[in-house]
Amino acid sequence: MTKVKIAIAQIEIIAGHPNINVSKIISEIEQARKEKADIIVFPEMAVPGYLLGDEWENNAFIKDCYSYNEDIKNATQNITAIWGNLDIDFDKVGEDGRIRKYNAAFIARNGMFVGAGKIHKTLMPKYREFDDERHFYSLRKEAQDISIFTNQLIAPFTIEIKGVKRKLGIILCEDMWSDDYTINPIKILLDKGSDLIVNLSCSPWTWRKNNKRHSVVRNRIKNNPVYFVYANSVGIQNNGKNIFLFDGNSTIYNPDGSLRKVADDYTETIIYSDIFNDNNESIPNPEISDIRDKEELCNGLVYGIKKFLSNFPNQKVVIGLSGGIDSALSVSLIAKAVGSENIYGINMPSQYNSNTTKNAALQLAKNLGIHYATIPIQNSYDNTISEFEAAEFTRLNGSGKKTTLNLTGLTKENIQARDRGSRILAGVASALGAVFVNNGNKTETAFGYATLYGDVNGAFAPIADLYKTEVYELAQYINTIDNIIPQTIFEIPASAELSADQNVDEGKGDPIIYPYHDMLVRAFVVFRFDPEDVLRHYINGNLGETIHCKQSVINDNFKTPKEFIDDLEHKWRLFKINYFKRIQAPPIITVSRRAFGFDLRESQNGCHYTREYYRLKKLLIK
Repeated sequence: MTKVKIAIAQIEIIAGHPNINVSKIISEIEQARKEKADIIVFPEMAVPGYLLGDEWENNAFIKDCYSYNEDIKNATQNITAIWGNLDIDFDKVGEDGRIRKYNAAFIARNGMFVGAGKIHKTLMPKYREFDDERHFYSLRKEAQDISIFTNQLIAPFTIEIKGVKRKLGIILCEDMWSDDYTINPIKILLDKGSDLIVNLSCSPWTWRKNNKRHSVVRNRIKNNPVYFVYANSVGIQNNGKNIFLFDGNSTIYNPDGSLRKVADDYTETIIYSDIFNDNNESIPNPEISDIRDKEELCNGLVYGIKKFLSNFPNQKVVIGLSGGIDSALSVSLIAKAVGSENIYGINMPSQYNSNTTKNAALQLAKNLGIHYATIPIQNSYDNTISEFEAAEFTRLNGSGKKTTLNLTGLTKENIQARDRGSRILAGVASALGAVFVNNGNKTETAFGYATLYGDVNGAFAPIADLYKTEVYELAQYINTIDNIIPQTIFEIPASAELSADQNVDEGKGDPIIYPYHDMLVRAFVVFRFDPEDVLRHYINGNLGETIHCKQSVINDNFKTPKEFIDDLEHKWRLFKINYFKRIQAPPIITVSRRAFGFDLRESQNGCHYTREYYRLKKLLIK
């Protein structure tokens, strides 16, 4: 058989900067041509980027992106290039009344488009962070407009390479993940004789996604074995509130579904392979294990931090070091990303901070070799308290009514948190020309266990998509490699140390049962459980199994149904009413199956319980 040398250009796409991306695309085409490649494939939306929000409504910008198709086409002498960009129909409008746009793949060879030169995306994802239907017109709608079946618009491109005609079936990202749709683009292309399937993707990293993709590809081609090419991008892109990691992992599959060539994670590279040569060389499937999961998570967070901070004028980072696990993990990841020389750690003790945590923070700073300072808040805290207590409001309506402030324990705790965040961290960052980071985790974010303008602040939140137990696990994983986090930090209870009731030396800590409440938050966020669902599983005795929490943890902490229900309603109320904090929180690096921000779309509607919930509750508490 006549072999075909195929190349996948796994490039970092800079969203919103088509000039940078196209310069790179043309450079990679030139390199692939030198390597005698017959075909080079680029990712989905390789020209404009994918996550652009309503920048897609900027007509000048979209016309600019579209114009670059000519530049790429003209660069395809003696090679076939397939790339992702938007297509525009200037004579029609979309359902939003604006210029009609398509998420498209383009194909050109020898300075000319092949056939129609483009194919539009068939399946438009509209879940999680994906919002294709808001901006783009799908191939399914095009077919509907002209009253034909969608499969009539889906067909392979025929190109001639070394005297042999090949049929290339080209699809875009979601077109491969068709199980939940009524149409299967890959099957249509295979039924029409495609001998190679090419998938252009802009697919963010999620837990074990690549393993799932391998399974999906094998299922798609098992009854009609062909080579399958998956081209993905690297880099980070965001939707304003969520920073998504694009890991690449571009892959060439053999007709039997085995892996022929795989690009490294988070690396700009071109991978090459000769196909159609009866030599189905293969490499082993990647290892799947808990350790590998933690390695991928750690590498992804470090990569995301590094890429995000590269957007700022310099790499300086200011971070509060409390001697607790959250700040310990955050600073460890940031040090890996930008180097210890760029980190300024600050311990900000009050009378409630123990020597245990102060010493742990200092030891961690020494282990990392960062810049370190102690800036106490006791004096400023005392001064604020005295000023508040002396304050007197006079009603200016002639009544002369006087009102003084009653400072509760919670108010005093919040004053400490705000002094640390809004005064010290923000002020030091300004003085250094640096950014300061948020150390919050997902569980505390869910329950609003953080002070607005105190803990809820900063330029970004590197670990805000990790539950508290995941924070401990990842910190322990890092210690197996570098052993930089003092053991004391793992041994003391998690505590805000804002009052005498949170004394870590006395074993006092946060009012959260993390092994259970982590999983409860996960059920709310990922499974979309309502209290009704939780209570039903509790009654059935399978709640632990359902939410992946040890049943003994639930039984040990809630001795009666009333205790369990009281806690459930308390946590549901906190979860529902604290959205106002989440929406004001900084952007987070998204690493879970559902993250706060514009991944989980929330509205602040208060707390509601279904009638069925009240019925179930009545069965337990009479």
